Amino acid sequence: MFKQIKFFIKQHKFEYLITFFVFTNLFPAWFPQFAYYIAFALILYKMSKFKLQSCSKTTLYYVFIVFLWLSTMINMVLDLRLVLFSIVLFMAAPRLSIKWHLYKIKLMYCIFSGFGIATLANLYAKFAGINLVYIDEYGIAMGRVAEFAGFCSHPMWTSCAAAFSTLFFVSMAFRDNLKKKSLKYFYFAMILASLYVTMIGASRSAFFLSLACSVLIIWMQSKKIAVVKNLVIVGVAAVIFAPFLMKNSQAMMNKKNGLEITTENTSRDELWSQRMEEFKYSPIWGIGFAAHGVGANKQVGRNESGGSFISVLAQAGIIGIIFIIAIWVAAIVMPRQIGRDYNTILFYVAFVFMSIHSILEGYMFQAGWYLCLIIWFIIGIMIEHKMMYRKYPMLMHLHKV
Repeated sequence: MFKQIKFFIKQHKFEYLITFFVFTNLFPAWFPQFAYYIAFALILYKMSKFKLQSCSKTTLYYVFIVFLWLSTMINMVLDLRLVLFSIVLFMAAPRLSIKWHLYKIKLMYCIFSGFGIATLANLYAKFAGINLVYIDEYGIAMGRVAEFAGFCSHPMWTSCAAAFSTLFFVSMAFRDNLKKKSLKYFYFAMILASLYVTMIGASRSAFFLSLACSVLIIWMQSKKIAVVKNLVIVGVAAVIFAPFLMKNSQAMMNKKNGLEITTENTSRDELWSQRMEEFKYSPIWGIGFAAHGVGANKQVGRNESGGSFISVLAQAGIIGIIFIIAIWVAAIVMPRQIGRDYNTILFYVAFVFMSIHSILEGYMFQAGWYLCLIIWFIIGIMIEHKMMYRKYPMLMHLHKV
């Protein structure tokens, strides 16, 4: 088993090098901030090796970038974050290049496998008593001083990474071409470990979304005759391990109780209220990229937004949200258009996960956060698949990276 894993990593050294630098962003206490942006340079270098063909959807991305720059200049809030976000959109933009499309799938596969390593690291941190959680005034007010983040700085980062690890190993465990029992047992063990870390990170949205999306993966990957069998296996496993998981669910319950006692400017309702105030101040083109607050209180920089879509509405206004809707509609793929290509199913379900999760978490515009890079790459992959699956029918049946 480990020989197979070692061989695969050796065959994808460059992709795992990119993965390493992407994940330095997840562990800021261990790596300098600039390390994450080395991943940008490596991806751009790899892009230069492909013959890329633009399409109408590429143009949509470019026009969106131009609009964000115009909005920002009108509001006089130009910031380096917009430069970084423009690079993310340029790298992730859909293109009519089958080789580049398949390469992006390979890269995302390596990154998703990296979530498993991150989860094991945080699992070790739990049993070793290591907790590098960063608590600011917001966190103290929310009663979060006891939350677990492991080697990460924020519990949500830990839970979200573990949730993606769950999706990855569910996808791997329920592939028809998986023959080795030792690998299957390893994948099931990783599913359990991932669910455990998601739970102790106390993100209810990540935990329950990972469960729902896992069922979706099993349904889409399994042959009709095997769907019931696989769901029965999941049901039996749930009954066996539910007591263990519930025993360790106290962190989520504490968070729920803590959220009921909030102070001014701490609840999600208050954050959404602030975003709506910003939207009303400049409803057409927003208050500017990475800006928050209005009038004398207006600032540029990192801020707890309360959610991605409402953040887009505040920063880019009605025009910005129209661009986002157009891009999301372009990425929506019917299950029959995916077939049983395991990796595309994984990214399709990840797209569903992040579309819902980002309602509550504001990473869509945060280019300095690795989840921003991942969500835009996944959207680009789905748009490309939708455009090319008729021209390249093998996209429906590519079971391997």
